[in-house]
Amino acid sequence: MLKPFIRLLSFFAKEINEIRRQPRLLLSLVLGPFLILLIFGLGFSGEQPKLQTILVVPPGRENDPRIKLFQERIQQANFNVVGVDTDEQKAVEAMRASSGAIDVVEVLPEDIDQLLGRQQASTIKVLYNEIDPTQEQWIQYLSYVQVKELNSALLLSALSGSREQAGSMQQFISITRQEVQQIQSGLSAAQNPETRRAVQRLRTNSGLILAGLALASQGSANQQAQSDLQAIQRSLDALDQAMESGQVDEQRRRLDEINDNLERVEQVAEQIKTVPPEVLVSPLQGSPQNITEQRPNFIAYYAPGVLALLLQHMAVTLASLSLVRENLLGSTELFRVAPVGSMQILLGKSIGFILSIGLIMMLLVGLMIANFPIGNTGYTFGLAVPFVGNPLWFALSVLLVTVASLGLGFLISAISRSESQAVQLSMISLLAAVFFSGFFLPLQNFQAFAQWLAFLLPVTHGVRAFQDTMLRGQLPTDETFLWLGGIALVCFLLAWQIWRGNLKRR
Repeated sequence: MLKPFIRLLSFFAKEINEIRRQPRLLLSLVLGPFLILLIFGLGFSGEQPKLQTILVVPPGRENDPRIKLFQERIQQANFNVVGVDTDEQKAVEAMRASSGAIDVVEVLPEDIDQLLGRQQASTIKVLYNEIDPTQEQWIQYLSYVQVKELNSALLLSALSGSREQAGSMQQFISITRQEVQQIQSGLSAAQNPETRRAVQRLRTNSGLILAGLALASQGSANQQAQSDLQAIQRSLDALDQAMESGQVDEQRRRLDEINDNLERVEQVAEQIKTVPPEVLVSPLQGSPQNITEQRPNFIAYYAPGVLALLLQHMAVTLASLSLVRENLLGSTELFRVAPVGSMQILLGKSIGFILSIGLIMMLLVGLMIANFPIGNTGYTFGLAVPFVGNPLWFALSVLLVTVASLGLGFLISAISRSESQAVQLSMISLLAAVFFSGFFLPLQNFQAFAQWLAFLLPVTHGVRAFQDTMLRGQLPTDETFLWLGGIALVCFLLAWQIWRGNLKRR
């Protein structure tokens, strides 16, 4: 009655001895991932790229203060200006010849001093020579942010000027009203040069118009102010033309309209004085807040993913080579005539692998969560990765990922005819794990069919389960356990059927 268990334990002991005879393998499995994760955490900054930029400006404008202001704003948007030129073609050739040292060439418009008041927006060209799609997306995003910053700076400058003018604007409006009354009392005053110049000054005050438009965008209460300003502008234009052509009736009508709206203009000017220009330009400001209890650094965030990736790779590699090695050593000939079943062989090997991998995982987790100071050096032993969840649920997740990965490895071993073929298939599974597991790229970035491929990999569910347990302190979801259990069951059944058929044919 105990013979089946004895046979199963014999395969368990065989695999344990095989692993024990390879101390270098154990050392590389424990220290290798630890050192790689340490170097990654110390060397990866995770910051937005700083784009090395050549700025192309209009000829003769290299030392223009406005260009200097633009350059300062560009620096704030992660564009590091390393050179200023006036020849676009020359700058592009320099970028091509730099072998990646120059990221972009930015060309400012010729009419840079006449940007406001135009009916069409000017264009800032950003030229780049990039084959990396990720870097290309960064360049496009930072270019968008840069244009937003420059537009805000231009509006802020214009509104600051209009705010400074608002104090004297009330006195100017009062004088203008008196002049309008003089025009109404005697049309001969319409030919007064001072009156004509006063009307023209009020007509061309674009700062007041721009400020009124900004105020109107703040809410429905200021929409009337915008309408009044537009009406005054139209009346001033028509009044100026009527003065030039000598149309008396038209002058009177326009003067009445201006008189009716001058009082509202005074109210707008007063409002401009009380509202800061920064608020006019940017009425909204963001306040992002991370409400998570844990704020892991890069090492801590990627550590669970590295564990899951390493766990699947270890299990797949060990299992995929085990059955192939039995074929090469001729052991399958003995198995065929021995009183041992194919399921006993798979289960015995699995238990041995689970114990070995479990010990390695304990050592790795211990090294990752350790945080012991080394004397007074300021350094610590370990990676100080937080572990806020339940260790028992974490152990269960490790067990399920291990079993599912072993099932995948046995399936690879059952269909392989040589060690090189098994190694090749194991490496393919590793590449699939790196690209589709969510460790390197978020799963949301993939199409539906690619996400289904990711769900068939044990590491995909391992990454999610390990992060939930270690970093969030949450239990793995039922969906995670169901996927891992299903992968393990299907892979073991397929591997068992194929291996049993191979034993019978031999």
